[in-house]
Amino acid sequence: MPARSIWQRKRGSSPKALSSPGREPPGGSRLRILAINWQDWGAPQKGGAEFYLKEILVRLVSYGHDVTLLACGYPGAPHKALLDRIKVIRTGSRNTFNFHLYGRPIRSFLRSNDFDVVLDDLNKIPFYTPLWAGSTPVVGIVMHVFRRKIFKETNFLAGSYVYWTEGLIPRIYRKGLFGCLGASGKKELAQMGMKPERIQVLEVGVNPIFKPGPKKRKKLVVSVGRLMRYKCVDHVIYAMARLRQRGIDARCEIAGTGKDADRLRQLIDRLGLEDSVKLPGWVSLADVAKLYQRAAVAVQPSAKEGWGFLATDAGACGTPVVAARVPGLTDSVKDKNTGFLYEHGNIDEMTDHLERLLTNEKLRRKMGEANRKWTSTLTWERVARRAERLLASAVERRAI
Repeated sequence: MPARSIWQRKRGSSPKALSSPGREPPGGSRLRILAINWQDWGAPQKGGAEFYLKEILVRLVSYGHDVTLLACGYPGAPHKALLDRIKVIRTGSRNTFNFHLYGRPIRSFLRSNDFDVVLDDLNKIPFYTPLWAGSTPVVGIVMHVFRRKIFKETNFLAGSYVYWTEGLIPRIYRKGLFGCLGASGKKELAQMGMKPERIQVLEVGVNPIFKPGPKKRKKLVVSVGRLMRYKCVDHVIYAMARLRQRGIDARCEIAGTGKDADRLRQLIDRLGLEDSVKLPGWVSLADVAKLYQRAAVAVQPSAKEGWGFLATDAGACGTPVVAARVPGLTDSVKDKNTGFLYEHGNIDEMTDHLERLLTNEKLRRKMGEANRKWTSTLTWERVARRAERLLASAVERRAI
């Protein structure tokens, strides 16, 4: 289907025809919101950014707001759909989606639907929404920026492109408002040149499926997430080898999929850890919860995170966490309280913390309970209400 036909809403089915209206917000302040993300949460390569956006959008609809999500297409997905009561319009592919957001068709689409505000989910390459949104105010949600860490994930040419496009964010989005996940994210954005007073920390919530379960396995280490190079899952495997050298008979399950999976399997074989380190691949949310419930310790070794959902999801199950001291993870792990932070890349320090928790049940229980208590204060309702106020503030600023 040609890209321009995607935008022709006035012929045939319009976004309104897909609508499943919620109740009118208190005071009649109903907003028409256009959200933009590379993918929706039905896409095969969905991740934390998509689930985070979903938790906000489904609640905005329940508050009575009208929400349309613009995302890339993928095999088997219809161009228009209703997903969790949210109108989804898909165009292009993962590689071409951003190029579909420029030119006359998108501007006509904005005018014909009279959106009050655009919610721009900035992850990966920015969409530069202010360049084509006209007078419609823009609110950006930033999971995290890669900056130089992108070169751990891709080649120099592609990495340079991402690095350059991120560098333009402060200039192009200078009139917009931003939401980020934690204090470290706000600090990073301010260091890039954004005004701190325009940045709101939204935090995260915890799915109720994550809760304490049956008796834990004393020597089980778990890690869950995309298997990408910048996630540094190989550090966990090296740490497991060092635990074995220290005489600690621990087991490890690393759940997730990604293009680094083959390299990680080869590393496990090379280190002779086939019997103790398992890569089960993709697991359902219910099975992730069971993993955290059974685990003695959860590990988050990433070089960069927006927050680090593993830390708080595992925490809700009463599990302490060992994580790298990097932006995002310094928000989700309270060092020496809910777990331990170590200098990123220092595998000996990671191993020391794992050994301490695996061999000290009293400490493990204490930190696990502290993590459970803290994560019980994190709710998606609070996140969505903060996002709602941020969107309303952007609309009010335009009206002044």
